[in-house]
Amino acid sequence: MKISISPLVHVLVLNYNGKNHLEYCLPSLLATEYQSYRIVLLDNASTDGSVEYTRENFPQVTIIQNNQNLGWAAGNNVGIRYALDHGADYIVLQNNDTKVDPRWLSGAVQVCEANPRIGVVGFKMLQEYIQGEDPEGEQFEVLMVAWDHLEVTPTDHITGAALFVRAEVFRDVGLFDEANTFYGEEDDLEYRARRAGYKQVRINVPLWHYNAGSSRGRGLKFSALAMRHNIRNMLKNETRHEIWRQFKWMIRFVCLPRVQFDERIPHFRRLRPSNFIVNSVILAYALLWNIVFLPSTLRARRKAEQRIIQAQQRWTTPEA
Repeated sequence: MKISISPLVHVLVLNYNGKNHLEYCLPSLLATEYQSYRIVLLDNASTDGSVEYTRENFPQVTIIQNNQNLGWAAGNNVGIRYALDHGADYIVLQNNDTKVDPRWLSGAVQVCEANPRIGVVGFKMLQEYIQGEDPEGEQFEVLMVAWDHLEVTPTDHITGAALFVRAEVFRDVGLFDEANTFYGEEDDLEYRARRAGYKQVRINVPLWHYNAGSSRGRGLKFSALAMRHNIRNMLKNETRHEIWRQFKWMIRFVCLPRVQFDERIPHFRRLRPSNFIVNSVILAYALLWNIVFLPSTLRARRKAEQRIIQAQQRWTTPEA
């Protein structure tokens, strides 16, 4: 697929002790057909030789080394600032435990260049939500061979494992909220982007995700982070009615015994990591944390609202 004008895409790969994932992720990214792109490895102070491996085997990859593990939001924000300062038209937040179809960027750029209202693009990602859907990548290989045309569908959510974002979105609504150290980061950004007038779509180009490659096995700590950030995003972004509706659902799902759910979905497992007593204690912690930090959450809500209102003013013509 040839594009006459080639906007610059920065692909940001956040990494923490993920050398075993970089061994398949970076070769896959470097097989991308689209020519105008740069790969930036954002390393969160890895100790497993990730930086040395990348520097030795992939000299074309730019490496940014953080002096500590900044987490997902702050770590990616370092890369976003770099990309914005170096002329990026589009920025991809890419997990280190993914493989891509060579045509992925061509498809995403084509869709965005055809409609300036499209701000966030996702892909047809195997194991995006369900672990064990395609553990060996065999279905991914079949889908790549079979893919022959581009399809675009609206979507309400795209995971941060492969998030293609128009650079203007970050300039309009800001970067990731660093209070969300893990989980909920993309939900908050996507909400702000939609409120600012950007559309969010998914294209049918296949990608593969190992799923939870950087956080698998960390148990109750990550459940606590997921719960507290879910609540914070409600308080920061939703109406009072929606906050109450979502919180009631969360209480029922987390605390009631014998709740049935698909255990292949990591998000659900994080909200119900143990028995209902342990789950209730974790939820109580998450609620207390949000009460303590409510003033800062409300300040963040006001700032976000101001940026959203300002961004909305750019759309002076009817929606495409």
